[in-house]
Amino acid sequence: MDKLVYHFASFNLRYDNPHDGENGWAHRKANVLDMVRHYGWDAIGMQEVCGSQLDDLSSLSDYSHEGIGRENDRESEHVPIFYKKQIFRKEDGGTFWLSTTPGRPSKSWGSDCKRICTWVKLRDGRNGKRFIFVNTHLDHVSEEARFQGARIIAGWIAQHASGLPVILTGDFNASPDERCYREIIAAGLADARRAAEEGHYGPTGTFTGFDYAIPWEKLKEIDHIFVNRHVRVRKTRTVVDSFDRKYPSDHFPITAEVLL
Repeated sequence: MDKLVYHFASFNLRYDNPHDGENGWAHRKANVLDMVRHYGWDAIGMQEVCGSQLDDLSSLSDYSHEGIGRENDRESEHVPIFYKKQIFRKEDGGTFWLSTTPGRPSKSWGSDCKRICTWVKLRDGRNGKRFIFVNTHLDHVSEEARFQGARIIAGWIAQHASGLPVILTGDFNASPDERCYREIIAAGLADARRAAEEGHYGPTGTFTGFDYAIPWEKLKEIDHIFVNRHVRVRKTRTVVDSFDRKYPSDHFPITAEVLL
């Protein structure tokens, strides 16, 4: 049991926006649920999940989840972590805000909205291995807020996850040339896509905007999975599945196959 392979994912679901028309959540949710059930990822960091979407995701009976909304409620957007409840036992978990006051709902540095980071400490019941899964969604407007948010997350990991495997997922709204990405790398985390021993499958970019015809070279690389030195990445993938020429979200999920 020591060499179990884990399959982790990051997936921005696109929030339940009534103005999305044919790409609205009501038209996509069955496909999202089918995709998650089919791949059966062991743990998933999701972004842009509103309370009503959590209700739909609750039909994923194999999973439990961790996380609260950015307004410290159930209705606002979450960055929840879903994990296989038959495999993992939650030992601890929580959410903090990416601001100068991380203990309460707040925003700083010109952030367009309140941004949060959710984490959970899990124990695998099969082999006793413990790890920490961290998930976030950085601001889409303020570069300074993204940088400072990355610093807060890196500092939290350094303080709370010493000696444990760490997986950090999220929509960082930043490409690898931006400060927030470099800050995470400088903190000792590696981009799973670039650390993968067997390489990456699929496009590097992840954001489609629901454009089925967008060329892969024009996709924005803004979703990332990072790991610390206690995680060995075998391979990664960008999942480009579509349903009748429509994508289940405006972001592709990304996945990593790892050993702890």
